[in-house]
Amino acid sequence: MIRRNGRFIGWRGLLLAGAFLTLGAQSSFASDKKAGTSGAPFLKIGAGARPTAMGDAFVGVADDVNAVYFNAAGLAFSKRPEMPAMHTQYIQDMNYDFGAFAFPTAVGSFGISAMTLKVVDLQKRNADESYQGTFDSIDAAYTLCYAKEIVPLLSVGVTGRYLKQEIDTASAGAWGGDVSVMKKMERLPLSLGLALRNMGPGIKFREESDPQPFIVDAGAGMRFFRERLCLGVDVSKPRDNGIQFGAGGEWTQPLMRDFRTSVRSGYKTAGTDADGASGLSLGAGLGYRQLSIDFAWVPFGDLGNTFRYAATFRF
Repeated sequence: MIRRNGRFIGWRGLLLAGAFLTLGAQSSFASDKKAGTSGAPFLKIGAGARPTAMGDAFVGVADDVNAVYFNAAGLAFSKRPEMPAMHTQYIQDMNYDFGAFAFPTAVGSFGISAMTLKVVDLQKRNADESYQGTFDSIDAAYTLCYAKEIVPLLSVGVTGRYLKQEIDTASAGAWGGDVSVMKKMERLPLSLGLALRNMGPGIKFREESDPQPFIVDAGAGMRFFRERLCLGVDVSKPRDNGIQFGAGGEWTQPLMRDFRTSVRSGYKTAGTDADGASGLSLGAGLGYRQLSIDFAWVPFGDLGNTFRYAATFRF
């Protein structure tokens, strides 16, 4: 038994996008019988404060370095290198961190990233509740991705990933990867994305193996008012749950002397509890020239609130 601090642990394009995103909408929002059967659940948490504040509706937006997580194909349209660092105060005293570096070249765009979920000083107890000391738990994923614009306004991305999980003295590792595509419309402020994420063999602790949290994620991004308003909508199908939806928006306002500010909000059904009390996300950002600082707040009902802080530098 494990405890932590005494607790248990033309508008035809838009019409096409609508059809693209509502595919399978007659399916139930209820949890699938396979819920909770995937290994490495930390891969579902997401990356970056900006996408989180927008309800993780980012696979069709994918216009910054956070594309290394959501849709690597979006990196093909990047113009300059970017490097973010993010820290999250997650539920149950967990610490979740993400860092990446993306850089375009003449032969395509490359990206690397690392993400870790760590809990320290867990109490180890026997069945009779006798204290046996403490231990740490850490989950980590390291990725390398490549994106290329194969024809004008159409790109593909591939990602390789190594997973490692450690619980006390037990550990497990596995390889995985993603495949993604992105299409930008020539005459509409619209982009479409599709990502197949977390493909690969199961993760095995001792004699038991759990499949990776494979997910099919499709989305659209839209930009209006000289790109000051960015909207994203997503529909996804995890292997261990029913169809899930998300939507979010961002308004960016230029300020004097190279400053800019952004406000964001979003909602996703994957974050709701039985009463629908959570699922909301809010955030804001402040930028100066190549530097931006972003914040996101996501409540998880009875589990408490989570806060994300990220800094991104564009070279």
